[in-house]
Amino acid sequence: MKINLPIRCLALVLILSLAVVTGCIRTPDKEYGARGEVLSIGAHKPKLLDKVVYTVQEQNWVITPQEEGFKIAVVQARAVNVTSTQVTLSVDENAATLNAKDGGGEFKAFEPGMRAVETSEEAPKDNPYGSHIWGQFQLFKNFEIAGWLFFEVPDGTQFADMTWDDVEFVRVVYPR
Repeated sequence: MKINLPIRCLALVLILSLAVVTGCIRTPDKEYGARGEVLSIGAHKPKLLDKVVYTVQEQNWVITPQEEGFKIAVVQARAVNVTSTQVTLSVDENAATLNAKDGGGEFKAFEPGMRAVETSEEAPKDNPYGSHIWGQFQLFKNFEIAGWLFFEVPDGTQFADMTWDDVEFVRVVYPR
């Protein structure tokens, strides 16, 4: 049985295309969310880092854990005012909490500016951790704040959810 050349080429192109596409697909860094009466809260799964390096106003800063055996958990988050004319957010150590799986503890956010130390180390490309959510914000209807929250947690901690408790209580559950 003879297969002509164009069919062979087409089959080869399809196989190679499938291999390239399969190799390029990866799980996206997904945002999980929940909604209260006023706010919609989004939070990505925490990333555990040995240190966080970022740049603000052309100065590089580093945050490291204060306790041995701990890591810095960084959470990309956002808060959206979906119903109120205006709300005042006071993002502080009581506004966001990371909750470990199976009763492994609760971890409050900390103010990055109070822990940051000047460094000559370069921040990662695109300065991903340079935008922090901390302080007071006036949030008009359909506007949002977005950035990073920082937590100090034991190395290897697995997280069940992040709770937001400012203006209202909203729980963002992470998948198992």
